[in-house]
Amino acid sequence: MNKPIGDRKVGRILMQVLWPAFLMSIVAEGVFFSMIDPQELDVVGLHLADSREAAYTIGFFVFWGLFTISSGLTYLLAHGGQPPAELLQTPEDRKHQDKALIGR
Repeated sequence: MNKPIGDRKVGRILMQVLWPAFLMSIVAEGVFFSMIDPQELDVVGLHLADSREAAYTIGFFVFWGLFTISSGLTYLLAHGGQPPAELLQTPEDRKHQDKALIGR
């Protein structure tokens, strides 16, 4: 039987990286576009978008990408990129560890 997504390590990592990036991109987009009109933005001499909604959408995904990279680097630096110690143990080692904990 499959585990729920919240119990999977990959699902937890993605939520710890993507969710804060999503929330911060909402804030960053609100602050950025409250000070700058999207119709006035030029990227390499080309208008960013013909409509304001398209510029808001592009801006949101750019901010989300940048904050995802930032959150991902923070996660890697905090966890060291090494597998947790329990993944390195054999099932026999875990059984002996459980017996040692019961005796305490």
